[in-house]
Amino acid sequence: MTDHPSAARRRPPLLRRERTGIIALAVPNLEEPYFAELTTLLVRGAEARGLSILIQQTEGDHDREVDVANGVGLPATDGLIHIPRSLTVGDLTRRTAPGPLVLLGEHIAVSPFTHVSIDNRATADLATSHLASVGCSRIAFIGPRLSRPSDAADQRFTGYRDAVARLGLADEPGLVTPVDAFSPEEGLAALRRLHASGVAFDGVVCSNDSVAFGVLAGLHEARLRVPEDVAVIGIDNVHGAGFSVPALTSVAPDDEGIVRAAFAELERQLSAPPGADVPVRHIVVDAHVVIRASTTR
Repeated sequence: MTDHPSAARRRPPLLRRERTGIIALAVPNLEEPYFAELTTLLVRGAEARGLSILIQQTEGDHDREVDVANGVGLPATDGLIHIPRSLTVGDLTRRTAPGPLVLLGEHIAVSPFTHVSIDNRATADLATSHLASVGCSRIAFIGPRLSRPSDAADQRFTGYRDAVARLGLADEPGLVTPVDAFSPEEGLAALRRLHASGVAFDGVVCSNDSVAFGVLAGLHEARLRVPEDVAVIGIDNVHGAGFSVPALTSVAPDDEGIVRAAFAELERQLSAPPGADVPVRHIVVDAHVVIRASTTR
């Protein structure tokens, strides 16, 4: 039996795919407190919306990030929230299982895909400016990533440099110490190198709170008082920042805003008619300084 020439016109439109109630989440590493806490908020946000989260830990590995983006080894899901570390725009345009996608973080800051992020450059500028406001003039930055590049680290270093130039602070190569990872161990090792170099410093901006915890331990080891001798600030405002000794001042992104935006953008894509051209959105959430004892002079 052959179709009548007008049969194609009489066929019903494509049906919307039945929802599964499952959202996949690709996260680099749950050992990093910020990712663990953001994942918790996303899980709670999903539960409040009657959804379940399927967590995939990628370790920032490129092949694994591509596999998750393509749905390899995953059951059917309604969409994907991806926090990439090495994924590229090219990888995403070649997705073999296209579907609703929201990127979180700074790695792919300019792309034809919906993106929710904090302004890492602005957060480091805020952190540096806060230290200057409490009297620091020789502010060190611990956190560039040279051997294992990170877009977030690069943006935060640029924000530090912005504030140093704008505020006329000491600008010396010796005040900048790189790390291989955002971890307390790397923060401690970097602080030891900075202190051993003999470069004078009265404040430290840390790439994130985990690095800052190591810096606090290193300053205690060096018998430098915080904040009297050296004021310290981190970025991310993880839960543990309120319980370090002294409690850590940190720049807090609007994590609840990230979660709301991520689910709103997924729902916008899910609700669009099949084949619709859904406009791409790039959403940047606010951040503010949470002042604690490590900078209270």
